[in-house]
Parts: sequence; structure tokens; C-alpha cells
Amino acid sequence: MKTLKGLFSILTLAAFSLTLMALSADKDWTLRKNEDGIKVYTRPVAGSDLDEFKGTCTINAKPVELANLLKKVEAYPDWLPNCIEAKLIKREGNTQIHYSQTEAPFPVSNRDSYYRYTYTEKGSDIRVKMEALPDYGPKREDVVRMEMVEGYWYFKATADGKTQVTYQVHADPGGSIPSWLTNSAVVDNPYNTLSILIDHFK
Repeated sequence: MKTLKGLFSILTLAAFSLTLMALSADKDWTLRKNEDGIKVYTRPVAGSDLDEFKGTCTINAKPVELANLLKKVEAYPDWLPNCIEAKLIKREGNTQIHYSQTEAPFPVSNRDSYYRYTYTEKGSDIRVKMEALPDYGPKREDVVRMEMVEGYWYFKATADGKTQVTYQVHADPGGSIPSWLTNSAVVDNPYNTLSILIDHFK
């Protein structure tokens, strides 16, 4: 009995500690924009000059519809801001690898990379982990390769048939970029992306 009580106490303490860690992590975020049903947060990342961003909103679509849109890589230039080229390299099971190039304002060079997207379903909810694969394919002389991109899309079904969307990314664009562009990107990128998605599913 004492052993069971001791185990219960340990599990309770562990659960409480995890809750405190989660609350602490949430407090790190700073709300930077709150318009048109879209909220954009940023937070500093140790060892990086570029903040991580998180955008949230509710979209009039089911999680599977949003996931299917992400799987249509060749259509990225139609809705993903500043994406000028995208192609699917391969798809195996719940993972896809694709290439995409992002246009940057003059005089900054365009950015590109190969990416791995991993789709995980839990009931009606879908999580899409994204990560850059900087050494996966050949590099182009006229484009700067993005060495690090980590983040995810999370599509959570709501009771009224819509989806609560979370779009969170931390990236290193590589090369030399003016501070004004770097600072604006971590707010404008998620806001513009989510705004376009909301309009797409109206």
C-alpha cells in the first residue's frame, strides 16, 4: 500500500511539473498581431537572432481538407505567400518530401530548400511536422539555401465542423538579410498565410 501511495505521489508530482512547464512555455509568447480572427505570437529562441512565430485562427473547413491542401505541393504558389516554385519529390506513407523556392524583395536573394512533411492523425485532428532538408538535393548558385526550418501545422476539429489552426515555425533564412525584413517576416508570414487560407475556404 505504501508503495502504491508513493508511486501515486510521484506520478502526481510529475504531472504537476509538466503542467507548470507547459504554462511557463505559453508565457514565453508575445502577442504581436490580432486582426481578422488571426492571432500571431512570437518568442525568442536561444542561440538564434530570429524569433519563432505562432499563428492561430479558425477556418471553415475540416482538418482533412486542410491536410489535403498541403499535400498538393504544386499548388503552393497559388496560395502560399511569396512561393514561386514548388514540386513534390516523393511521398511514402504519411511522409512527403518536396522542394520549394520563396521570392525575396530586392536586393535580397531568393531562398529555397527541400522539406519533409510528416502527417499524423489522431481522431479527426491532424498534425503536420515540417523540417528542412538542406543537404537533400542540389544547390543553386542564384538562390540561398535555407539551412534550418522547424515547425508544424496543427488542425484541430471543432464541434461546429470547422478547424482550429495552429501554424508554428522557427527558421534560419541563411545569408545576409536586413533586420527590418527579418523582424517583419515573423509576423507578416503567418498572418498573410492564414489570411489567404481563411479566404480560400470561405
